[in-house]
Amino acid sequence: MSENQCPLCQGENACNVEDAQNCWCMTMNIPQQVKDLVPAELKNTSCICAACVEKYRVIGE
Repeated sequence: MSENQCPLCQGENACNVEDAQNCWCMTMNIPQQVKDLVPAELKNTSCICAACVEKYRVIGE
């Protein structure tokens, strides 16, 4: 898995790992229940994509 792939859907995550402070994910609140969906072996390897954050946020409400 690449750092540019979402660990949930394997789609493009638009991560800006080279400039993490300016990455889109730094301005988004990612609920813990979404983070908990990432398989243990993939935690802290790449960002969850915005589509999955939104999808699982809606499902969890």
